[in-house]
Amino acid sequence: MRNIFCSALIFCSALLFAQSIDADYVVKNRVLIKYRGFAQNVIIPPTLGVERIGERAFAGSHISSVVIPMGVGYIEERAFMGCSFLRSVTLPNTLIALGRRAFFNCFSLEKINIPRSLLTIDEGVFLNCQSLKEMDLPDTLRSLGSRAFSGCIGMNKLSISRRTRLGEHPFMGVRSEAVIFKD
Repeated sequence: MRNIFCSALIFCSALLFAQSIDADYVVKNRVLIKYRGFAQNVIIPPTLGVERIGERAFAGSHISSVVIPMGVGYIEERAFMGCSFLRSVTLPNTLIALGRRAFFNCFSLEKINIPRSLLTIDEGVFLNCQSLKEMDLPDTLRSLGSRAFSGCIGMNKLSISRRTRLGEHPFMGVRSEAVIFKD
């Protein structure tokens, strides 16, 4: 019994400190279509030449943080859906769009930078991201999709430009005093 426990402990420790390697990623035509690694803290190698994070590429994985490299311009639909352990996301200054429900049900997501290059946040991108506390959306953001922040019940401050085009009910479930419109 002790040997089984020790083996399990060593395996779990190895997963905790695992580093992602190029072989952990399936890339086709500059689109990262699947992450199949076990690392919790993921830094996507810039050497992969990825320009898009594909639909459901990380969906349901057990990652806790991810750094997306420069050159990525689009995160597709449901790319990180259901990553319930995901706490931190670093987005590049080349990102222009977040696809529909890209971070849907990422309950633990606390920190994500929104670059000035971002033009579009699609429908339900942060739906049910209950741990998000604060977000300052850039003045350059052109559109915010329907229900983009719905269910973000932990949000204390969300600032957005009055010039940003809003979809239906983008802040459903967010306290009204938390949403601040900037000129």
